[in-house]
Amino acid sequence: MMKHRFLMFAVLTIGSAWPVSDLAAAQPIFWSTLRPADQARATVPLSPKTVSGPQGETLVWRDEGHPVELTGFVLPIDQEGDLVYEFMLVPWAGACSHMPSPPPNQLVRIVPQEPLHLEKIYETVTVTGTLRPGLDQAQFFMIDGVRVLSYGYSMAHAEVAKATLTKDPDLLSLSPFGVVPR
Repeated sequence: MMKHRFLMFAVLTIGSAWPVSDLAAAQPIFWSTLRPADQARATVPLSPKTVSGPQGETLVWRDEGHPVELTGFVLPIDQEGDLVYEFMLVPWAGACSHMPSPPPNQLVRIVPQEPLHLEKIYETVTVTGTLRPGLDQAQFFMIDGVRVLSYGYSMAHAEVAKATLTKDPDLLSLSPFGVVPR
């Protein structure tokens, strides 16, 4: 009897110390999940396609207990050469730099587990991790100066993968320059 208790204790102790990745069970979400259902949609200049509107400080995602998957475009914040150490995930190419910024509830600040090798500007990626709500600001440098962005969500230690296919209707390729190779 004592032998079985020790064995059970050993199994439970080792099992609870073993790293278990919940990222495999991540819930795919769309950009619309991050804004209120009644938030108006606006038309981005230079395009007849619709995207999220200018309001957007209302954060509706509160489920921090479960990992999610979200696909979007990379806008580097901290970059050295082709390695990106931190970036904004945005719902359309060109957002924030050459087009109007999405509202804060449509911007996610990402710190990847390991640096992302950026092959082209506004590369489409899928990030997986725990999404944390909270309004904050970040600055990044563009050719024409410094921009400060207000964002509504963040994800640290995110797994980042090249996106293959998404059915998210808010994910739009709208860059006036197209998605250009680096």
